[in-house]
Amino acid sequence: MVDDSTVVRKLTVEEYLAFIESRPEEERWQLIDGVAMMMPLPTRRHQRIASNLARLLNAHLEKVRPDLYAYQEVGLMVPDVSSFRPEADVAVLDSSGDGDDTLYADRFYLVAEVLSDSNTDKDIAAKSRRYLQHPLNLYFLLFEQKQVRVEVRARAAGWEPVVLEGLDAVLELPEWGFRVSLAVLYRGTSLAPAA
Repeated sequence: MVDDSTVVRKLTVEEYLAFIESRPEEERWQLIDGVAMMMPLPTRRHQRIASNLARLLNAHLEKVRPDLYAYQEVGLMVPDVSSFRPEADVAVLDSSGDGDDTLYADRFYLVAEVLSDSNTDKDIAAKSRRYLQHPLNLYFLLFEQKQVRVEVRARAAGWEPVVLEGLDAVLELPEWGFRVSLAVLYRGTSLAPAA
């Protein structure tokens, strides 16, 4: 006998958008391969890592690529993938202002996720697969928040994962000449104690 309570109905984007429209504003949802998932409130450590990354990227991009901007908690979409509407912790988008009033950006060049307890391996694998197939995306970064560890995937390296660990490790994004130690990215958390 099959237990129907474990079957999850896949939503279309239209059904998903109607669903989130009916939910309270304080709830955060994303659509991963047709499945609506509520996201828990991020921890302060989670927020600090994401805000450090966004702030540092924006300071650097302002000098070298002012046409780009790192946004936090931004909805994304991948061309030709209708069942995918995630909310990224940090994403680098065009800074032109086009689409300021839209919920989801379809042009992005970097995506960073800070892992939470609620993330499953299946969810992260689905997000990773979709982010890597975006034709403009250059980088996908996965930050741990319980240890100083970042998985970096770059289009130029064939999307092969490189794992950086420890405060002395350095994150490099060669396409933009960006270079920063993980100590700086984790600054302000209990994982990177003040010197």
